Amino acid sequence: MRKFLLILFLGAAVNCWAAEEGKDDDQDEDKNDVSLILSGMGYPELQVVPRASERLRMEAKAESGSWFMTHWPIMLSGLTTLYIGQTSSGRFKEDLSAKQEDDANSIALVTKAVGAAWLIGGLAIGAQRPYANGYRTVIRTPGKDERGQLLRERLAEEALERPARTMRVLQTVAVLTNFTTNALSAIHTNDEGKMYAGVGALLSFLPLMFRDHNINVYDKHIEYKKKIYAPLKSAQVSTGVYYDRYSKTAVPTTNLLWTF
Repeated sequence: MRKFLLILFLGAAVNCWAAEEGKDDDQDEDKNDVSLILSGMGYPELQVVPRASERLRMEAKAESGSWFMTHWPIMLSGLTTLYIGQTSSGRFKEDLSAKQEDDANSIALVTKAVGAAWLIGGLAIGAQRPYANGYRTVIRTPGKDERGQLLRERLAEEALERPARTMRVLQTVAVLTNFTTNALSAIHTNDEGKMYAGVGALLSFLPLMFRDHNINVYDKHIEYKKKIYAPLKSAQVSTGVYYDRYSKTAVPTTNLLWTF
């Protein structure tokens, strides 16, 4: 009788041990499946097409022959302001007092300075060739393994972001200064001068009507980067417990719900 009870006790212990091992194996397998799915997503910097380094290389090649026209909205609005300031003296009102004429000349001088600054400044900024400089930094970075490739792509993204961030500020300042000087030029001019100043004030908004090339390049890269997971509308991870009625054991589960 004692031998029989001992055999039953050992059998129950073996079954419990087997059930616990099965649960641990299933839990580890579920964890491995989740890790495999998540790791398969990879880094967005390495999955976007074209990559930041590839876009940087294309832009560096293109700007070698078009750098002087890269910021044409700012340059054209500056050229218009320069023209208004240069010709406004010939359209002054005939009944201006000496003080008003001095003020009109001062406004014309400031208008010419603002217009020339944006015209020359647009050329100077384009001549810096930020994409070529950024690409030279990227190609000097080794990218033999995944970590090196990720470093290169993030450096390339920074090279795309820097000129875009700068031009967002400059285009706003350009609009404000060009519009203000053109509006002031209309104060002491005749009807014809007011018409020209109005056209100049309207063209002051060119940088807002047409996005700067640097801004467009970076925004397009970010747009492509976001589209990597565009087919995936939603994802949900849930955990629970599944009871196997055959083995009479409770097994922890992890579920991934994808909506495309």
